Amino acid sequence: MKKILLIAILIALAAPLLSQPAGVDRLYYTYKGEKGVVSLRIPGFLLRLAGCIADLDPAERQLVRSLRSVTILTIEDNTHYPGLNFTDEVNVNRMRGGYQLLMEVHQEGEDVVIAAREQNGKIRDLILLVGGNENVLVRVRGRMNSDLLESLAGVTGIEELHYTGRI
Repeated sequence: MKKILLIAILIALAAPLLSQPAGVDRLYYTYKGEKGVVSLRIPGFLLRLAGCIADLDPAERQLVRSLRSVTILTIEDNTHYPGLNFTDEVNVNRMRGGYQLLMEVHQEGEDVVIAAREQNGKIRDLILLVGGNENVLVRVRGRMNSDLLESLAGVTGIEELHYTGRI
């Protein structure tokens, strides 16, 4: 009986790990701290604190408060990593956990992929991958309304945020 209970607890604890995009985490931890790489992880506590202190519009303040974490990884010096393409490293089409591909662009040696995971009408995870000449990974986790992200497209200058309304 104890073995069955222990196995059930282990399965319950491991289930959330299966829904995480292992490719994104693997990519971050592979290049984090390497020469020519900038990595940044901002926890939700710090984001909420910034939302309280900063001079923000109400919509921006609501967005910042809804974030759980922001992860950024970028290759500053491509000479150390010739031929690296983040979009090839992370196959978004094979990610588990209910991720939807919002946008995919391939043009002149640059690849851009935006994917999101929605749950209960909220965007839980937004992933932006840029690969090719410049390699960038941006992962935003939280409970964001797709309407809120879409309305911020004009504020941030990121026109692709209009596509989040389709989730």
